Amino acid sequence: MNGTASARAPRRLELSPLHHLQALGAGRWRAVGHDPYFQAALPPECLSGGLLRITAHIEGDALERPCLYLDHGGGWSEAGRVELHPDGPGAWTAVVHAPALAGPVRFDPSETPGAFTLHALRAEPVDPAALLIELLDQEARGCPASAAAVMARARTLADGPGGASAACAWLLDGGARALGVSGDPYQAWIGEHDTLAPAALDALRPIASRLPVRPLLSLLLPLPDAHGAEAAACIDAVLAQACPDWELLLVGGAGARPLAAAALARSRRVRWIEGRADDAGAWNQALSAASGSHLMVLEGLPRLAPHALLAYSDALGRRPDTALAYADGDRLDADGRRFAPVFRPAWNFDLFLARDYIGVGAVFALERVRAVGGFRADHAPALAADLALRCLDATAPVLHLPLVLAHWPDAVPAVDAAAAGAARRGALADLLGERVAAVEPAWRDGARLRWPLPAQPPRASIVIPTRDRVDLLRQCVDSIIALSSYPDFEVLVVDNGSTGPDTLEYLATIASRPDVRVLRDERPFNYSALNNRAVAEATGSVVVLVNNDIEVLTPDWLDELVSQALRPGVGAVGAMLYYPDDTIQHAGVVLGLGGVAGHVYSRAPRGAAGEAGRAALVQEMSAVTAACLAIRKSVWDEVGGLDEQLQVAFNDVDFCLRLRAAGYRNVWTPHAELYHHESASRGSEDTEDKLRRFHSEVAFMVERWGAVLDDDPAYSPNLSLQHGAANTLASPPRSGLHAWLRHLGARAADPRHDTGRWTPR
Repeated sequence: MNGTASARAPRRLELSPLHHLQALGAGRWRAVGHDPYFQAALPPECLSGGLLRITAHIEGDALERPCLYLDHGGGWSEAGRVELHPDGPGAWTAVVHAPALAGPVRFDPSETPGAFTLHALRAEPVDPAALLIELLDQEARGCPASAAAVMARARTLADGPGGASAACAWLLDGGARALGVSGDPYQAWIGEHDTLAPAALDALRPIASRLPVRPLLSLLLPLPDAHGAEAAACIDAVLAQACPDWELLLVGGAGARPLAAAALARSRRVRWIEGRADDAGAWNQALSAASGSHLMVLEGLPRLAPHALLAYSDALGRRPDTALAYADGDRLDADGRRFAPVFRPAWNFDLFLARDYIGVGAVFALERVRAVGGFRADHAPALAADLALRCLDATAPVLHLPLVLAHWPDAVPAVDAAAAGAARRGALADLLGERVAAVEPAWRDGARLRWPLPAQPPRASIVIPTRDRVDLLRQCVDSIIALSSYPDFEVLVVDNGSTGPDTLEYLATIASRPDVRVLRDERPFNYSALNNRAVAEATGSVVVLVNNDIEVLTPDWLDELVSQALRPGVGAVGAMLYYPDDTIQHAGVVLGLGGVAGHVYSRAPRGAAGEAGRAALVQEMSAVTAACLAIRKSVWDEVGGLDEQLQVAFNDVDFCLRLRAAGYRNVWTPHAELYHHESASRGSEDTEDKLRRFHSEVAFMVERWGAVLDDDPAYSPNLSLQHGAANTLASPPRSGLHAWLRHLGARAADPRHDTGRWTPR
């Protein structure tokens, strides 16, 4: 909100640092933990409560969820929490309807460690009548379908004894959601975090002309004979772009000529190439005519956000070596209402092999497109997807812009997913040739690549630390021996002080097998040390860490893990793990989720595909659990194994991050399936000593990895990191439209200086 509802000049609050804060001087601070906060005394005019506006002017590279805690008489608690939301460069604001206040407020600048500059925190009463107008406008933009009902309810309240204050309080407490007519959190998210006001759009146009590097974008738009209204809207969106550095290449048949003629009359930057809209030859004609440095293919008649090309131009200007750039998108219903957002990860080569997750609307470097021969007719209808496969590899410089830059109309039928998937799998098979054993159908239009094993598969050393609980150990070892189809493996059981007679008897029994060794290690439990000792004695060239509470489900689990681990550039490989009740326990680890890291899709039912197939397709993850993890022994040795300072928690996350820092990709596969009876032998963190150790390991991870934990490239910054809320909307997003606008404003002030405040991933 812009402050027009203020009743008097806002008062700047005096701040006293209380927790997790280090003064750096000149308004600069460093949050040294996840719970930094100040205390601030409110001005007298705010203590009586009512409608208050709080504004913080604060800047930092990794600000997350700034908020206030108001004291209503019982001290600071969640009941008095007030979220602040971005409101322009460096500004965060909230309006709250508060009862009388009993004491100072608590101000939390962020939930993550890092440096920031705090310019001011202000509080002011606001005029109810002016605020009511602001709130109604915000509701109408965020939830247009419910605008009439909201207006009627607000009018009734404003005409009652509480007046405009009562109507404002109702809107602040939920408004349309309280009527049960909204029900779509994405609409509210759009209104709050992804709406560009006309004045802000006008301000972008001069900025675009001052960017130090301005690549020319060639837009290839296939025009079908049908869907004239949607095609016209698509063209209108291009012509309305804030960025002036583009050309539009229209490709279509006779039925599209009138529409093309109208576009040609409106802009000299539009050109016409006649031919079938789905013909590779016509697309290649457009490619030959293109004069830009980059090519965007606009299949499906998307309506570009007015700032879309400027966002791409800004990113490509900063990273001119980019082979391909892509962004997020959503769909439009018949009323022009946005829905079904697709929030993509940063460049994820293995997910890209499994499915064309980058979608249409990506921007290719034209030089690279021409070098690989342009479009090929033999893999239609996956022309753009086939081109991307030939342009990209695991090391290609690819950018992801975490912005919703394109909206696809639902009225335009999507390309037949089954046909496109089959065509893309054919393109994959042609491209990879003998490097893969098979390319098979996977989730929807996806692909499962079966990577070949050598004619003489390497020995796999399966390391299993254990202590008593013979029921679990027997289930684990027996399932490995009885079910595994892999031809050459050894089992190393690390006995960490078992005393139970049944356990000792079982250990003696399996130790007589030629493929099992039992290693005695009587030291106090340290998961990292136990595994490091066993790996040092392993004879296999591939190491597989397995918890003693794992149970094999699929016979080829080890074939899958080893074949993935042998691929060049791959570090750790993780498996699909289920709880015994057939819900997902592990489908990859997301950094920052619920704290240091958490398991994505935890407790989803077995068979759940997740967002866009993410729980059903092979992909790169920042980390995977060591409960079942495969890796080449040479790579293990290269990074030094598990860090023995992390005795129990996060040693696998730390290990995977060190692998990533060394240039390796960590891969998760759903095609190796096992049960995990999680922590059944160790128990939970339920004693003072265990909790103290756990908190020290959290502090260790924060100290070592810092900001790395706040931005997982395999997870969208538009999605929540709240515990139990994975894959729901982040409010505010950690890097979105407002963050980009702040970055762009700083660059406009000094085009020679790249602040780095907003970085494409």
